[in-house]
Amino acid sequence: MNLRSVALLLFANLLLSASIVGAYARWFAPRTSPALAVLDVGELYRLKETQVATVLVKRDASNEDRAQALKHAAAFGLEVTRLIESLPEECRCLILARGAVVGPAPQLPDLTPEVRRRLGL
Repeated sequence: MNLRSVALLLFANLLLSASIVGAYARWFAPRTSPALAVLDVGELYRLKETQVATVLVKRDASNEDRAQALKHAAAFGLEVTRLIESLPEECRCLILARGAVVGPAPQLPDLTPEVRRRLGL
């Protein structure tokens, strides 16, 4: 093999490698990094607990009011679960529990106020 053949072989290998990397980057590599958001589920449950406890300890609350508050509390877990399952599709983001984020997360949007509004808390 002479020098010209070696150079031609190296050039062909370089061209083929660049084509493979380019094709991967074009069709298979993820386009963007996933967006992230946080949600404080513990706060949602604390607010609901406070809301129910307020009705239960109210002196002038009727038994119907108390029963209704307990019924709402029992259904709350399913309601929160359904809402949390629909959030990633709505915001097109990956949702992290607030407790899973170590330190302050000022750059991450907090979905807790929106979820609180939707749940009527």
